Amino acid sequence: MTIGGWITFIFIISLLIMSTVGICVVCETSVARTIWIIICAILCMVTLQGLLFYYSSTESGKRARKTERSNLHGGIMRTVTVYDYNGNQINSWTGMFDVTNSEYETYFDINGKRVVIHGGIVINEEQ
Repeated sequence: MTIGGWITFIFIISLLIMSTVGICVVCETSVARTIWIIICAILCMVTLQGLLFYYSSTESGKRARKTERSNLHGGIMRTVTVYDYNGNQINSWTGMFDVTNSEYETYFDINGKRVVIHGGIVINEEQ
């Protein structure tokens, strides 16, 4: 799960626990309190299972985990190759880095230097 996923989980669990405590304060019988505590525990487990399912079984969740891992560890091992419009290779870089692109350029930092590519065909292969 990502850091954002854990923060969301803790926030939801906190709300559930505070709500349960508030409800248990007003409950007059211990049976009612026990039922609300059980309901809270079940909702906490369902919330955790839902978030774990999202981050492990959906492509969106897998991309979120991969993006976070890349951000925290300095990139992903990849090869970037630039071709001209006739299909001839201009240059190639291999290493652990992040690639950023905009409408006009593609850029990344490798070996302490920034590479900015204007034009051409850029192939970014993750390894």
